[in-house]
Amino acid sequence: MQVKEILINLMKIYSPSKREKNFAEFLAREIKKYGHEVEIEGNEIWNVVVNDGKDIVVSSHIDTIDRGSEIKEEDKRIYGIGASDAKASIASILLFLKKAKNLNFSIALLSDEEEDAKGSEIYLKKHKAKMAIIMEPTSLKICHYHAGNIEILFEVYSEETHGSFCNENAIEKAIKMLQEVRKMKYWRKGKYFDACISFQEMKCSNSYYLNPGLCTGRMEARLLAEQDAYKIANEIEKIAKNYGNVYLKEIWNGFELKKSDVLIIMAREAMKRCRLSFILDGMPSWTDALQFNKKGIKCIVFGPGDLKYSHTVNEHIDLEEVEKAAKFLLDFNEVLNGFHHNSRY
Repeated sequence: MQVKEILINLMKIYSPSKREKNFAEFLAREIKKYGHEVEIEGNEIWNVVVNDGKDIVVSSHIDTIDRGSEIKEEDKRIYGIGASDAKASIASILLFLKKAKNLNFSIALLSDEEEDAKGSEIYLKKHKAKMAIIMEPTSLKICHYHAGNIEILFEVYSEETHGSFCNENAIEKAIKMLQEVRKMKYWRKGKYFDACISFQEMKCSNSYYLNPGLCTGRMEARLLAEQDAYKIANEIEKIAKNYGNVYLKEIWNGFELKKSDVLIIMAREAMKRCRLSFILDGMPSWTDALQFNKKGIKCIVFGPGDLKYSHTVNEHIDLEEVEKAAKFLLDFNEVLNGFHHNSRY
């Protein structure tokens, strides 16, 4: 089966967060065909675990956002929701498993990454590893530097009045709140990406020709790895409370893995063997790596696809990147074999 056929078959299976059961069962059947031990764990959350118990785990997520799109091919690219985030990574793992005989690492294909990260949370309660490669779209760069993250839900209030009155309404107050938050000292340039705050959602229903009294929405802060997410979250909360109610849904500190760490050394050697350029970079988005890092597991993020277009109508993947990622996994598996024999980690 060719890479295109594998990827399209994966993309055809509907698997938004918390509705991944059919996809998990499909993956388990396929992996068993390749001769590997596989188990589906969970009841309402479905994780697919292969070759459990190794010191290193390669992980990706099997869910997508719940947004429909047409699957199409153009210029050796496959377009559609899930193409890069992260079914291209799943396809790379399947290609690897078809060719690999002896596995030197575990594989964890996790649910619910796009919503509440219950898949990784449940997995980490049962399983332990020393190191992890979290597969997400990085354009085949090794991301050893990971952003912190704060997700903020808010409700902004004002007096509801007839539309002919020009008092400041809830929408205008919400905009003023964002402007105040954006003046905080924490939004600055970093070596791989900038720390920033963005308004990602705002809702205000008004069909009565009035000045609305309620505006709800969501803000998200991207932080540098070295910044204190809890301190910044508390300061954002103080500002937001002056306008209404606020709920800090997620607070995560980022992390940075040293270039001299053994996981990066092994990844560099695998890149050399499969003739990929070894480029270190930063991951600007929340990923399951933050869950792993919180448990003391050293992580890098790596995978095929361009994160910029994930979740969008232009989400796509170059088929060549899927094949290159699979080759990286094969070479990384061989590198691990050498490190095992030499007891180097």
